[in-house]
Amino acid sequence: MNPVGDSPLLEHGETDERAAYLRSLAFRLLGSLGAADEVLALTLRRLAEAEPGSVIDERTWACTTLARLSLVRLRARRPAATAGDPVTVDLDEPLDPVDPAGEADPAGLREGVGADLLAALERLAPAERVAFVLHDLYDWHFEDVAGALGRTPVAARELAIRGRYAVSAGSDHEAADGGSGARARQLAVVGRVVAAAGAHDLAALRAALHPEVRLRADGAAIDLGAEAIVEGPEAVAAHLVEHVHDLRATLLDGYAAAVWREDEAERMVVGFTVEDALVHEIDLVADPAVLPLLDLSPSS
Repeated sequence: MNPVGDSPLLEHGETDERAAYLRSLAFRLLGSLGAADEVLALTLRRLAEAEPGSVIDERTWACTTLARLSLVRLRARRPAATAGDPVTVDLDEPLDPVDPAGEADPAGLREGVGADLLAALERLAPAERVAFVLHDLYDWHFEDVAGALGRTPVAARELAIRGRYAVSAGSDHEAADGGSGARARQLAVVGRVVAAAGAHDLAALRAALHPEVRLRADGAAIDLGAEAIVEGPEAVAAHLVEHVHDLRATLLDGYAAAVWREDEAERMVVGFTVEDALVHEIDLVADPAVLPLLDLSPSS
């Protein structure tokens, strides 16, 4: 999508421009000027109250904080929408440019967004909406989107793709029709992985993994004993059995995942990228600051 500028994050000292940028972003994330202003005010207040020296990069900090606050609000106000089937698309295809400088007043902001886009955004699950808006409308790199969502860049890309598909589908019905079969297949694959890990069945695990499968763990998962990166079906299968075998199937943003609970609380969420009935990517997320942002629901 057309970028706001050369970088999605503004330069230091550009307070007014930064506030306009953040307000524009919050409105597209939330679809309400009142909610956008509340989240913007909270973001700026938290920035002002931060301990001296604790915020190294105010640009990144403010944008990430606002995106996370918006994600929490999206999750709280309504159940996550059913996601569409991930498809291969060109995420660099330009749409209408976003110009926060021309959206200084409420009328300009509403005109810059448009009712059709807001209606389309309402069809997205919360994490899909955040990923789609940040990448497709504001040209954030997937590394930055991943930081805001607490996910890996691969997972952030998948969320943006699902968002793009659902926006293009035209209705919840069309998105549901397009994605139901893929979700059922993914649930079956992830179910086999969870069962095999629980049974310490390395052969069954390897059979469900792509030859180039990669497992990534965040810092908190590493503290719990996981490796940062594990590659290949042999190593990934052994790692799952050793470190995260006691899993329960769940849904993450409407797609198959697994969770490890201890004392009735989530300690780690395992996300899967499934293509052609094989697991290509596995993400271990255990950061206590990120877990509350994840949209988990029962798998049945």
